Amino acid sequence: MMSELQDYTKAGKVAKEVAEKSKPLIKVGNSLLETAETIEGWIKEQAGIAFPVNLSINENASHYTPSIDEKTVFGEKDVVNVDIGTHVNGYVGDIAYTIDLSGEHGKLIEASEKALENAVSLVKAGRTTKEIGKTIEETITGYGFKPIRNLSGHGLEAYEVHAEPSIPNVDVDYEEELEEGQIIAIEPFASTGEGMVREDRRTEIFSFNREVLTRNMDARGMLAFIQNEYKTLPFAERWLAKVYQPFKLKVALRELLVRDALTQYPILKDVSGSLVSQAEVTLLVEKEGCKILS
Repeated sequence: MMSELQDYTKAGKVAKEVAEKSKPLIKVGNSLLETAETIEGWIKEQAGIAFPVNLSINENASHYTPSIDEKTVFGEKDVVNVDIGTHVNGYVGDIAYTIDLSGEHGKLIEASEKALENAVSLVKAGRTTKEIGKTIEETITGYGFKPIRNLSGHGLEAYEVHAEPSIPNVDVDYEEELEEGQIIAIEPFASTGEGMVREDRRTEIFSFNREVLTRNMDARGMLAFIQNEYKTLPFAERWLAKVYQPFKLKVALRELLVRDALTQYPILKDVSGSLVSQAEVTLLVEKEGCKILS
């Protein structure tokens, strides 16, 4: 456990440093693609990338990473959620923050940040996930917004970004006690919309799911490449686009998806026209409190 904790600690430190360094990149007119690739490049200088950098704008709450030919730039009215994941030997550091480029939605940003602060103050061995969710919900609704009910914080395991326990963002009917030594990520989302996300048709992020038999040699080769390069951690289609020709990439990827070899992570969004903010840190649960790793 000591070596694992050292890896989690390093991953969290890198995540925090990269997050701070990345904030000036989130400005009007900057390219999403260039921003994501710059941030990922900084991560690779010190650690591994645990998942593609998420740059989710306005009603998009999560899982938006640019495509290889993305032309989108940050707009002057955009609210941008930046979610960054690092890993050292598979042990993950996860951190997220929100930038309001309009300067008009400070309360929305404050709602998720304060909810995170209040939730972190509760964390210790024996504390229940229900108590944390209740505090997050009360904090965000106190600001006049809605917590996103179907997004949650999570545990972290080796090469696994979303493990048990689930840390709800609302008061729920079930509960689980936190245990000393657990590594968890708490991530409140505050929304001006319905407080429920839906899957968009667009998907740019995938992860290995299972071995499959296929006659398509490109698909077989791609699956082996994915397992070797990313193991079970999420990856972006644009990463594969730097290795495979466009036509072969589309055909092989479609084959792997049809055969359920890959897990898909569609963009998650609240209702059109709404705005979502996010705040997240990675924590070590201790007997009488917690240690913030990112």
